[in-house]
Amino acid sequence: MGELESPLGKIELAATTLYVSDFDAALAWYEEVLGLEPAMSGEDGDRYAAFMMGGGLLVLEPLAAAVEVGAPGEESTTVNLIVDRDPSVVREDLLARGVACGEILNSPNYTSFLMRDIDGNRFYISRPASPQARQDVVTAASSPA
Repeated sequence: MGELESPLGKIELAATTLYVSDFDAALAWYEEVLGLEPAMSGEDGDRYAAFMMGGGLLVLEPLAAAVEVGAPGEESTTVNLIVDRDPSVVREDLLARGVACGEILNSPNYTSFLMRDIDGNRFYISRPASPQARQDVVTAASSPA
């Protein structure tokens, strides 16, 4: 099959933006509860902070920066994080820090659970449970954009 040229050109990095109701509270939550440090932060009309998560950026911006505003947590967007720790251990650690977490779900290929940040934004925390799923993650992480 021939390679199609994307009208986007080469994609250098994928970033997901979450709009938060209280920027300072959200920034503190990501730093203190999840133990993340911003890879970059600043102001570009509105304040922002970006965290490296795997091979992508998670950007926090105030709700006022959203082009088409939807209430936090009411959108269907979910940030999927593939982790190398046992999801049940990750879940227990997050619950101990007061994070809202769903039950552990086991499928043939993944062990996962849903968590929410302080604005209700969804994160699906998953770990490959089968050799095929592990290989799929390795292949996806090493493929060019």
